[in-house]
Amino acid sequence: MQVTRPDVLYRDSVSGAWLQGPCATCVAVINTPRGGASRNVRRPDIVPGVNPYLDDGLQWLNPAAFAIPAPGTFGNMKRGSIRAPRFVQADLVVAKKFGITDGRAFEFRWEVYTSSTAPTSPTRRRKSSTIGTGANQAQPGQPLTQAQAGSTFGVLSSTLNRTVGLGTNRQMQFAVRVTF
Repeated sequence: MQVTRPDVLYRDSVSGAWLQGPCATCVAVINTPRGGASRNVRRPDIVPGVNPYLDDGLQWLNPAAFAIPAPGTFGNMKRGSIRAPRFVQADLVVAKKFGITDGRAFEFRWEVYTSSTAPTSPTRRRKSSTIGTGANQAQPGQPLTQAQAGSTFGVLSSTLNRTVGLGTNRQMQFAVRVTF
């Protein structure tokens, strides 16, 4: 997951809230670490003690495990720290060759291909700025809700299209070969 935020945020000196636009009591704060070298994209903060995985069927990632990083900082989530659901594939081939005469043979093969039905990686879309005090807006350091993260965030939407042969994830075939 990546968080996209504007280059400048505004801190309300009365309420202490962060806002996207200026107000009468706001102070502008530069929001790009290292002078904008990050191209305005940051990783989120991981909320301590909250499991990032829900694994309840369709919802794989828990939006409450992520928070918007403080202005001017990078998030603390490490690259590659979020994993997709497991995919398992197993293939088995049993073959026996019977010699008939010199140079002639008869071979029997039994092949089994199986794979688990694995969903695609969950939606980790880039999250646009949600800074503010509105209904679907959050403050830095607060865990995100599903509404703030987006309705499809962390949802397993389809299965992998890694099918074998004729389009099934379980397939068996027999073969007979005569060599002469």
